[in-house]
Amino acid sequence: MVWIIKICEVGQGRRREKSVFKLGDLCAPIEIERLGVSLEQGKALMAALQSAVVEIQAAALAEHAKLIVRSEPGVALKDYRRRRVQTVYGEVNLRVPRLDRGGIVEPCTQWPTNCRSTPELDTLRTTLSAWMSYRTAEQLLSGLIPLQGGRHHTTFRNRVLVKGATPEPTRSTDEPVASVSKMTLGLDCTFIRSHDRQKGRLHEVLIGHIEPNSGSSRVFSSIDEAGPERVSRIKRNLANAGMTEKTEVTTFTDGGGGLRELALRSGATETPVLDWHHVAQRIQHVRQAASGLTSSVPDLPHVTAKIIAEVERLRWRLWHGKPNAVAEAIENIRPLIKTRRRPTKKRRVQRPWSALMAALYFLRKYTSGQEAWMINYAQRHRRGERVGTSQTESAANFLVNKRMNKSQQMRWSAIGASRILQIRAAVINEDFRRSPKAA
Repeated sequence: MVWIIKICEVGQGRRREKSVFKLGDLCAPIEIERLGVSLEQGKALMAALQSAVVEIQAAALAEHAKLIVRSEPGVALKDYRRRRVQTVYGEVNLRVPRLDRGGIVEPCTQWPTNCRSTPELDTLRTTLSAWMSYRTAEQLLSGLIPLQGGRHHTTFRNRVLVKGATPEPTRSTDEPVASVSKMTLGLDCTFIRSHDRQKGRLHEVLIGHIEPNSGSSRVFSSIDEAGPERVSRIKRNLANAGMTEKTEVTTFTDGGGGLRELALRSGATETPVLDWHHVAQRIQHVRQAASGLTSSVPDLPHVTAKIIAEVERLRWRLWHGKPNAVAEAIENIRPLIKTRRRPTKKRRVQRPWSALMAALYFLRKYTSGQEAWMINYAQRHRRGERVGTSQTESAANFLVNKRMNKSQQMRWSAIGASRILQIRAAVINEDFRRSPKAA
């Protein structure tokens, strides 16, 4: 028994049907490999169904052109132009009618001039190219959908470059905007390898993460842009996230003065805050040096326990917004490290707690310089608010490092890196909306 898939037209007192695909004999699935439709059968089925649907749409388009000729005076049907268009389910061929409007020949469709693929296929290729290399994206897409053309990896790259050249979407004034009372802005910088040595070995990338108290968050990036351009980009993304004149914007940075200036010029209403993530990193160095005393100074266990307890108390006090706690911890630890040790035959030349004191002095220098931007992180955390740029660090790792840095040995031009970062940010922000207009 042979199964045939048909497409049927029912309505207006008539019924027409057309064979689309010959599926073959559907035997009992005794083996698991015989269950359902295979990948190749599914690709062939969808390609045949797509061709049948396009054939019906081509006939409807011809009737639409004839209706225009009959209804509008001075319009004549000139000819039909054959077009080949790549779709998600294979390449289709159709005849597009052209109309003569007083000597001006134009098609009766609103397609772009050089339309060789549907927007849905372009968006799919662009989205896959944002997460993986172009060759991998081409192999993955060719294995899943019936592509006849546009399969080369350079086509995927060109789609990304063209799509990334479009400016970021700007919120329209006609669109309803949800009221956002508070908003958190995280700014951080990272670097990628440069292809042009004349411009330097590295490109500086500004990464931003916007998290409103209601709604979805947004990420954005900027490569080698001047200050005014970065300010306008931050303002545009803040407006797209729902910022209004009454919105309270709190900025978290790593302590750099340039990032704080950008935040204030972009409309941040509150003083920029030093994020807890960078403070905790420096505290962790002190904790590691203190815990290392257990093995390096085994003959003074009581002294080691007191130092470790003092370091843990230091972390608690900084968490509650007391930057002077580092100087007090140094004064409390300094008498402990002067305790006399038992005489041994093998004495190390280097003092075992030199690393601890160096880490403490470095932490004191850092906190004393950032004292004006430190807050009571514990109180803010209890209110359920953000206390650091961990989301920004994650966005930088997701946007830049996994695709363009770290284990990747490639070098990038400023234009190419900027466009692919625009695509990756647009995919995360869900700016690519799939159109439901297709049949």
